[in-house]
Amino acid sequence: MRSRLFILFTLIALLVAACGANTEPQDNAGAEDDNAVVIATQAPDTDDTTEEVAETPTEEPVELSEDDTMVDPIAFTGDIAIAGSSTVFPLSERMKERFESDGFGGQITVDSIGSGGGFERFCVEGESDISNASRPIRDSEIEQCEAIGRNPIEIRVGTDALAVVVSAANDFAEDVTIEELALIFSTAETWADVRSDWPAEPIQRFSPGTDSGTFDYFVEVVFDEDEQPILAADNLELSENDNVLVQGVEGSPYAIAYFGYAYFQENADLLKPLAIDGVEPNQKSVDAATYPLARPLFMYGDAGIMAEKPQVKAFLQYFLQHVNEEIGEVGYFPAGATDLQNAMIAVETGESVMQEEMPMEEEDGAMSEEDSAMMVDPIAFTGDIAIAGSSTVFPLSERMKERFEDDGFGGQITVDSIGSGGGFERFCVEGESDISNASRPIRDSEIEQCEAIGRNPIEFRVGTDALAVVVSAANDFAEDVTIEELALIFSTAETWADVRSDWPAEPIQRFSPGTDSGTFDYFVEVVFDEDEQPILAADNLELSENDNVLVQGVEGSPYAIAYFGYAYFQENADLLKPLAIDGVEPNQESVDAATYPLARPLFIYSDAGIIAEKPQVGAFISYYLTHVNEEIHDVGYFPAGQADLANAVQKIADATQ
Repeated sequence: MRSRLFILFTLIALLVAACGANTEPQDNAGAEDDNAVVIATQAPDTDDTTEEVAETPTEEPVELSEDDTMVDPIAFTGDIAIAGSSTVFPLSERMKERFESDGFGGQITVDSIGSGGGFERFCVEGESDISNASRPIRDSEIEQCEAIGRNPIEIRVGTDALAVVVSAANDFAEDVTIEELALIFSTAETWADVRSDWPAEPIQRFSPGTDSGTFDYFVEVVFDEDEQPILAADNLELSENDNVLVQGVEGSPYAIAYFGYAYFQENADLLKPLAIDGVEPNQKSVDAATYPLARPLFMYGDAGIMAEKPQVKAFLQYFLQHVNEEIGEVGYFPAGATDLQNAMIAVETGESVMQEEMPMEEEDGAMSEEDSAMMVDPIAFTGDIAIAGSSTVFPLSERMKERFEDDGFGGQITVDSIGSGGGFERFCVEGESDISNASRPIRDSEIEQCEAIGRNPIEFRVGTDALAVVVSAANDFAEDVTIEELALIFSTAETWADVRSDWPAEPIQRFSPGTDSGTFDYFVEVVFDEDEQPILAADNLELSENDNVLVQGVEGSPYAIAYFGYAYFQENADLLKPLAIDGVEPNQESVDAATYPLARPLFIYSDAGIIAEKPQVGAFISYYLTHVNEEIHDVGYFPAGQADLANAVQKIADATQ
């Protein structure tokens, strides 16, 4: 256990900066990261913690050079055989070249044969050491691996956004929907069959081959895993070589293809990417999980191979240490910090690692000596901390306040629920709070107000909330609504029958958070395209900043409806019923998959000056970020991505330097 925990903390130090600045040289970033983690997670006046942790003996020493964090390629030789996904190929080729340039004395081969072909070579023929894949390994392939004595270890190395491209000479297509993509790559004969104002010219289709993970992923998203429609299409050319697809498209304004974003980026002067459902493939849309064709990228290894061929293990470690410095140039997007962290531990231990397999405590629940040295000790701090803002973030901050006090904090913490706007007013105008809770990002006007009083707000992502749209448990007719129906329900519809004819002709009783609430802002943004007038003009509407008032209003009538943070539904699940939105229920799976339409980030804000003046504020935020994912489910929300938390930790480090 202590060996794994030591590895974990070493890796966190490497990963904090990797999330925020992928192009920084690793040796410089490493020093900053060690300092960042210590500052962010310990009480003041313990500057020797880094040295003590680094020198702590482990049961199985980490075989990494330079301060036990880096692989030295010059120390290794021998052969390394890599084969598989054409999508992962350019990234592996880049890392191969870098490994060799840094002194590796052996030979590395990287073959582009598709994910399926890679697993065939790795799991059946047993001829490769590493298998590149743009999809997870299948159960049947795992069984094939096990049959030859291999246990594949999954290593997440990045994220790819598939680009759907046409020629730069195409002057009519700019974006398509998923439904139109299905037509284009199946039954539509001409472009005019898709949209009447497009040319009546035959569609020339280019697709990766059926052995490619790119093909599998496209079929999964566009054709609901049924490959027959695309394979039956006319004018379809399949190839495992993405360059063939590029050449096919660039030669005709009526051709279309899809492949890894890297191949578009290499040929951006010849090709044009299409937006999908109005969303373009870029870092922002991939990070926000709004682009419909984004997918993880993997490498697979085996503990037996790594034990027999130490150069393979060294290459994988080197790959993970440096991948985020190269991945943007290759044309892909970084994997999250948790995925890289798990991948590094998997390579070190020879076992695939899931997040829940990395407990932060000893089996008896007590933190080990090494672990506790890395954590904030609340008993070392006192003084006051004033927190105000979002009613949605309130229960989470209240929980963290109670835990901080239970662990020994000797001061006083107040948490006021006054809405996100009210919180920013108190923080940026009145200057009376130390931390501002918010269920929406701070606005430019509020930043200007903060700056006017000498504050520079720092944003910390602490979780994700799914808004619940609820009716009474006594409501026996409504189970789900569309976004369009929600707009009717909260505006012009007078009775439920005005929304659906088979619903009762009873007046709709509407309950909504107040206009100063981030919940209100977010609902209006999604449902009313940022125009609040329709909801404010609705009859039978009660507004309140107190979500408990909304709960009480709905539970008393089968014809009432409200929306608020999922936590408040969860607290009253015996009295309320959540409605599915566009057929999607609010739960962990739909939030993680970004399919639930009413999910949003949760934040706390502070200021470097406040943290410098009041060390208890910095300690509380560090403690909050360290333990929030242990509490967030019980409160009723969903964890923020590990990259978001790592970035938040880095911000605390920067603020306390």
